[in-house]
Amino acid sequence: MANWIQPGSTIGIVGGGSVARLLAFSAKKLGYKVGILDPDPYCLASSISDWHLRAELENEQAFMDLAMQSDVVMYETEAFPSRFVNEMKRAVPVPQGEELLSASQDKMLQKAFLDSVRVNIAPFATIVTIDDIKEAVTSIGFPCVLKANNTNERFKKHKILYGEEEIESAETFLKHGTCVLEAWVPFDKELCVSIVKDKNGAVSFFPVTEMKYKNDEFYQSIAPARISPEMEKEMLRIGKVIAEQINFKGVMAVEAFATDSGALYVNEIVAHPHRAFHYTSNMYNLSQYDAHIKAVTGWPIEWNEELNQPMVMQSITKDEEKETFTQAQIKPHWHFNFYENNGETVTTEMGHLTIPTSDVKETLSLLSDLYN
Repeated sequence: MANWIQPGSTIGIVGGGSVARLLAFSAKKLGYKVGILDPDPYCLASSISDWHLRAELENEQAFMDLAMQSDVVMYETEAFPSRFVNEMKRAVPVPQGEELLSASQDKMLQKAFLDSVRVNIAPFATIVTIDDIKEAVTSIGFPCVLKANNTNERFKKHKILYGEEEIESAETFLKHGTCVLEAWVPFDKELCVSIVKDKNGAVSFFPVTEMKYKNDEFYQSIAPARISPEMEKEMLRIGKVIAEQINFKGVMAVEAFATDSGALYVNEIVAHPHRAFHYTSNMYNLSQYDAHIKAVTGWPIEWNEELNQPMVMQSITKDEEKETFTQAQIKPHWHFNFYENNGETVTTEMGHLTIPTSDVKETLSLLSDLYN
């Protein structure tokens, strides 16, 4: 009871996107007040929160203001300096902690950590100059992927190099700072597992989920992932090993590439609830967001991770509004979630829909026909 942050207290959230919006709904169900810190006055979580600090996420004073007005702070974005976590912890608990955020933000730090816990990752090299690329490709080979070392977005911004003639074109990319060059993994599927660590350190999972991207942005998820029982078991093992070696409470995620041969390569650690698991708000009594709120505020968590049937979830963007509103009127078994996107926010997200299905392939084909 001593570590329980009771209903009536205030939860501060760094970030105001769709994840923050769903976290705020979960917090409200449990009787908490919610404040957010986000520079966008029209961000998706703004209308759900009790108050909104509008400041850039590099503004240290704004983070201290958030801490002073909250009883606990959590983050749904990596777009701020990790040292701010330790500054806030002087005033208020931040159960996700700085270690998880740092490992998510810094690719070299993350790869060193993943190597230390002996999970499979693609061959890589640290890149500062064009000459570094020329040297690295002698062992990494083509194609290969150049990524910024420090990242604060969930969008997959990168540059693929297919041959030596493209190396010089990477010079502009290198102006962003130190990069990582990774061997290209010829993957069959992109997988993600959402991991919950409760107040006692117990680790649980939501089902391994397939992810699909459109224009380098997360677009669609399929659960449970269409993989073998052996691959599912290995994905959960990897998630457990990683979660147990990081000091945090709440929900994190691990992304991985799965190859046709059955190999798994960990691609990324995500320091907060993942958008690929928005569907849990419709398919579970305890959603990913409920679990995160309970974990960081010290509630016991009763776990039920079973899906009654497969499902497909898809993000909805502003330019898909007309078709989505049409489907909302004729598909009573589809679950529609709209975010009060008034057109003034900088995000293109309008909502997401979740479809329970007995035939994933047929549902994917239907969505492709409707939205492509």
